[in-house]
Amino acid sequence: MTESSAPPAATQSSTPLQDSPAPVSSAPAGARSSTSATSASLTLFYVAVGDAGKSGPEIGCGDSIVATETGPKEFTNQVEASVAALLANDAEELGSSGLRNALTASDLEYVSSMVDGDVVTVQLNGTVSSSGTCDDPRIVEQLKYTAMTAAGTGEAEILVEGEKIEEALSSK
Repeated sequence: MTESSAPPAATQSSTPLQDSPAPVSSAPAGARSSTSATSASLTLFYVAVGDAGKSGPEIGCGDSIVATETGPKEFTNQVEASVAALLANDAEELGSSGLRNALTASDLEYVSSMVDGDVVTVQLNGTVSSSGTCDDPRIVEQLKYTAMTAAGTGEAEILVEGEKIEEALSSK
């Protein structure tokens, strides 16, 4: 296993760069390792409730997971920067986009990430809070898609206090 410190994956967007994330079309791309600081936009994922897969991959209760892009940020570890930025957003709605942030009730903090083959594992500390059955997949997929895109992998495992996030949510 190696610690992830990947620079940004290239994303195509016709949306101008801005401080608040804006919806973009994005797919995971190969990550490259680097120890020097990089300045680039980050891809974060939010939920289009009841969208039924029209704006992005369908998740959970007929929702879509939608890629958004931040303005330029400086970082040495793209997974850390992306997940930390997602967790730092305490707004329930993403501006006037209509996208929802299912993580607002949770108190989570990025600890570390490791890439092993095509899987990124992200360690978080804190508590994960869900408002119900439909919120569980929203929380999980926001974190997984954000981590996978940042790491350039096809899979993500999210751990909260050492426990898989799905198990942490099912015990609530």
